[in-house]
Amino acid sequence: MRRMIYTARDTGERFFEKGLSHSRQEKVLLRIYPEETRQKILGFGGAFTDTAAMALFHMNKDMQESALNAYFNSETGLSYNMGRVPIGCCDFSTIEYSHAEVPEDKELSFFSIEQDKRGIIPLIREAKRIIEKSSSKEELLLYALPWSPPGWMKTNGQMNWGGRLCQEYYETMAAYLIKFIEAYEKEEIQIWGIAAQNEPIEIQRWASCEYSGEEEKIFLKNYLIPALEKSGYQDRKILCWECNKDFMRERAEEILSDQQLAQKVFGVAFHWYSGDYFEELERTHCKYPEIQLLATECCVVMPENLKEWSVGERYAHDMIGDFNNWTCAWMDWNLFLDRHSGPQIAGNPCAAPIILDEKKQEMILMSSYYYIGHFSRYIKRGARNLRTATDEEAAMKGLECCAFLNPDGEMAVVMMNTSEEGMEGCVQAGEGMFWVELGAHSIGTILI
Repeated sequence: MRRMIYTARDTGERFFEKGLSHSRQEKVLLRIYPEETRQKILGFGGAFTDTAAMALFHMNKDMQESALNAYFNSETGLSYNMGRVPIGCCDFSTIEYSHAEVPEDKELSFFSIEQDKRGIIPLIREAKRIIEKSSSKEELLLYALPWSPPGWMKTNGQMNWGGRLCQEYYETMAAYLIKFIEAYEKEEIQIWGIAAQNEPIEIQRWASCEYSGEEEKIFLKNYLIPALEKSGYQDRKILCWECNKDFMRERAEEILSDQQLAQKVFGVAFHWYSGDYFEELERTHCKYPEIQLLATECCVVMPENLKEWSVGERYAHDMIGDFNNWTCAWMDWNLFLDRHSGPQIAGNPCAAPIILDEKKQEMILMSSYYYIGHFSRYIKRGARNLRTATDEEAAMKGLECCAFLNPDGEMAVVMMNTSEEGMEGCVQAGEGMFWVELGAHSIGTILI
């Protein structure tokens, strides 16, 4: 069956299903090369922050169920199957905390995840419940990392405002990350992947910590990886960098130039805040083709108009560029926020695709929600990205495209029109030719 799922700014259509017709027209908007497969897709998701959990649990039970299904149900939601978990507090936490609050406790005798048991862990359990009762029943791949070590392990004595991990605590910090994996396992939650640090070159007023490339390399090679292997967690995926695209290749070279370490590292994680830099993804892949590239954080400032359409287009532009340049997984930032970007400690005015209004007990779906869904609903785990060629004139006018071959043989093609005018023409997929119409500021997913 050939069909197109369609969303448009001006018509009110949201995930609206249309038929596709064969065409012999000569005007080809997009050519797809099904025989030229590229990277394998792991999945899509968002961050299980303390703030996201508290925003959700301030809603009534019916609204909680609707919001969870909106992300994790594979039939009616976005079919999310990945998640990012802070180790200790981040800017989107309701209190400042670590999992080892007793200074100089090198044995980590007082390690605790009690704060996570109030929000993050119940949220993960609810997400898993929704996934398990939906048709996909896919494993929820959880990736964890700290925004800062406990303050007493750092040069500045606090979790906020950067500082560095003291060399005398490298072994303790590695043990701290192992303790986190163990503690979550006791809650029947498995951590799939782990990294040393979020945004290791950023000094923030909230939890943050600096690592040079050499420091991150030493910590991974001499402390974290040996600790994982000693604890029987050698199968956990190791990611590095976890910051913006502009300097990711430089950090990758610093770490992956060590061939022994390169064999242990699964991927380079990156954020979108520096801008497109899609060429840096391509260059990193070309230099290290066995290393996976994962988009692990993005968000926008909370707009005055929560229905602002450009937000969704910005998301899809980044996703298309990432996937066309070897990215294998894509994760948003907070799953849920309230209308005030909270509840949180940092006053960071971010938006989420789902905004929850506690006063009205209302769920607001931003345009980003629908645009993400045009990828995550239809591109399945194990899909292969395909080489495509977009008509140059159409691309200049605002057409952006990417294509995938799902494990069951179905092709999923995402086409976005960001212009003020409609576009129409053919999509050529192998020997097949189909006529497509895209209204102004619209996105469609073609399933062949």
